[in-house]
Amino acid sequence: MLRLCTNAAKSLGVPENGEVVNSFLKSMGPRPETLRNIGEMVNLYRKRAHDHLAALVSIYYPALFLKSGGNEYRKMIELTTKMTIVGRACTELTGHVFDERRERIANLYGACCFLGDSFLDDFGERLSREYIERLQVLLQEGWFEIRNDRERLFYVILSRLFRERDIFEIMLRQAIYSLFLTQKHDAELRLDPSRLDGLSQRARLTFLKQLARDRGGYTISALTLFLIPHLTLEQHRALFPAGSLLMYIDDHGDCFLDLHFKRITYMNQVKAPARVLRGLYEQSVKSVCNGFGENDGRNLMIGFLFRYFVTRLEKHRIEQSRTRSRWVVYE
Repeated sequence: MLRLCTNAAKSLGVPENGEVVNSFLKSMGPRPETLRNIGEMVNLYRKRAHDHLAALVSIYYPALFLKSGGNEYRKMIELTTKMTIVGRACTELTGHVFDERRERIANLYGACCFLGDSFLDDFGERLSREYIERLQVLLQEGWFEIRNDRERLFYVILSRLFRERDIFEIMLRQAIYSLFLTQKHDAELRLDPSRLDGLSQRARLTFLKQLARDRGGYTISALTLFLIPHLTLEQHRALFPAGSLLMYIDDHGDCFLDLHFKRITYMNQVKAPARVLRGLYEQSVKSVCNGFGENDGRNLMIGFLFRYFVTRLEKHRIEQSRTRSRWVVYE
């Protein structure tokens, strides 16, 4: 982690001086013991996510284990692990206990996000457009015709997730549908980038920034509302930027891959993206600190945001010279 933090400091333009780097880390990072605990937590929740999801994959879509040499399944587990840790932080932030049931919900949510995103990203333009329409039918009617094992696995996981919570609860229902709409807008932009034609550079950046903000913000809102019975508007407002930050960080890590596939995002269009990302990080941490009292959940959230921030700065550095494979798996 120290090496990653040092590389992150370099990416942000911090002089290569030991004292300056240490000062930088103290100003941005959580306590070292918090980062060590998160590292142990990642390993634990990764194993548990595999134990939970492997059983479902074995029954409903065993071919997933072999896709891309096993990397696709590993990527699903890594995303699920991330959602589980973020879900724990959100649960504890709001004064609840992250028990086995909530861990199971976070696992289902992470797997659902991975499979849902793959339908929009990985099967070509025609099927992407078709999946947008079919997912909307699914949310409106509760069902769509299952055509293959991948869709069957997705439907089984989604059904189990929805069974755990009253999805007609107003804020949860709004978060789910708002998340779908932002994903739809993002997919449509990728399919037709000419939607941005005629906009000034400032207007383009504003549109792209808001799109990423909402994709990440509604992802964490829906996750939290699956896990806890109620979220106040003040808590929602304080938590939303943390989800947005995770999306900005992801887009920065995927910058060169996105450019390779001609995908436009805020983070691959803005100047000095690493420094912009640092500003977004600081704003998000401030929002969490101002919105919630100090507790284990707040420490975990800030610690994970920092860990994710520095690891994706490193991913950005590595991927600058490697754009051929889209199934390189990172923690």
